[in-house]
Amino acid sequence: MKKGKSITLLTVIALVMAFLTVMTFLRFDAGTKTYNSVLGAIQTDYDISGGTAYTLTAAKDNVNVVNDDNVKDVINTLKSRMDALGYQSYSVKAIKVADEYEFRIEAKGDINDYGEEDNSALASDIAVVASYGELEFYGGTEANPSGEDKRILKDVKVISDAKYTGSTTNGDTTYYGVSIVFTDDGYDALMKLIRDNGTYYLRIMLGETELLNGGSAISEEYFNGKTLPISTSTETSAKQAALQIKSGGLKYKYEVGDGVSVSAPYANAAKWAVIAVAAALVFYLVALSVKYKGYGIIAACSAWLFVLLYLLMLIAVPGVRVSLGGIIGIIAATALMADGLMITAKRIGEECDSGKMIRPAVKAGFRRAFRPVINSSVICALIAATVFAFANGTLKCFGITFGIGVVLSVLTTLVFGRMFAALILSANGYKYGFLGLKRNAAAEVEEA
Repeated sequence: MKKGKSITLLTVIALVMAFLTVMTFLRFDAGTKTYNSVLGAIQTDYDISGGTAYTLTAAKDNVNVVNDDNVKDVINTLKSRMDALGYQSYSVKAIKVADEYEFRIEAKGDINDYGEEDNSALASDIAVVASYGELEFYGGTEANPSGEDKRILKDVKVISDAKYTGSTTNGDTTYYGVSIVFTDDGYDALMKLIRDNGTYYLRIMLGETELLNGGSAISEEYFNGKTLPISTSTETSAKQAALQIKSGGLKYKYEVGDGVSVSAPYANAAKWAVIAVAAALVFYLVALSVKYKGYGIIAACSAWLFVLLYLLMLIAVPGVRVSLGGIIGIIAATALMADGLMITAKRIGEECDSGKMIRPAVKAGFRRAFRPVINSSVICALIAATVFAFANGTLKCFGITFGIGVVLSVLTTLVFGRMFAALILSANGYKYGFLGLKRNAAAEVEEA
């Protein structure tokens, strides 16, 4: 590439990067939303930016009492429901008041079109999380069985899963379905009761809510495999029923108080983590510049483009809400990117030591760096995918941000790095001194 063309392209790229840099810190509008900056447009989670706390206080007619022996079970049930609703960062605490326990759930609501926290959905979700009632089965040879003497399946684990299945319309009425998946033991026990009695009625209660009224006889044909479909009148009740059934019944009645704003538990940790990684990256680029001279400029341009695109991807990728785990993922991906640039610098240096001219040495250096960079990136991508698929909470956020960073680190090392190397070295005339390298003397004599 000619020197003039390289300078022109570098100027255009520099202007674009300068614009993105300014937008990173400058207030701007995007549709109906107004942001203080690109940084301000990145959604952060409760643990690093604060949220809203809801206190669950025992209802006056609460029959069962939470004590030291079962408080952990209640906390685990509340957490499993928060996980099921998709919350990644939240806190569930038990607070002992006199002889009773209260529970405090802290989380962050959605961001509305004005960039403000909207707690309407969060308040509704907390109500679902705190919903009362165990799944109970009543059966018999008469319609609408009820009473403790008609309660069945008490001594076996009955349910393995429950799912909201969407809506169906029959005439003017819309129903919202839930599929209850039975365990092998639960299904076999129920089928035995049905077969032994011929005509059999089944009534299913979820706390005080009737899921199946038991007004009609039931048979094996009602089941799809080991799954029993039921219907409710509203989408909210169907989703709530599926969540309650899947996470296990909450045996205790609690009233949800009004939301109260709370500060972030890890705000300072997140801030200092970002400062530390920025300082480490600057130190790394300075060290690279000392050893490889101009390659430090190439690496700095590549790294800054990596940072700018990373910030934009955290906005563009749907569902990304950065928590402390997400920041750790960003740090890990930045380290991977830095390692890739270092590998490339070493390979270029080795090629120059072998006697190659600077242009073929750079090409060969990037070609030799391809395999180790790809190998490490594939391993890291598999780690990110595994964490995302199987983890919950902040670990899932780690998987998301680390996965995004792995892709960007490959682009930075093998595409952006090569692009800046070609343009900057072409503008410089491919001089050895720019990279602080010298051709191998023995190689020069041998060529002569």
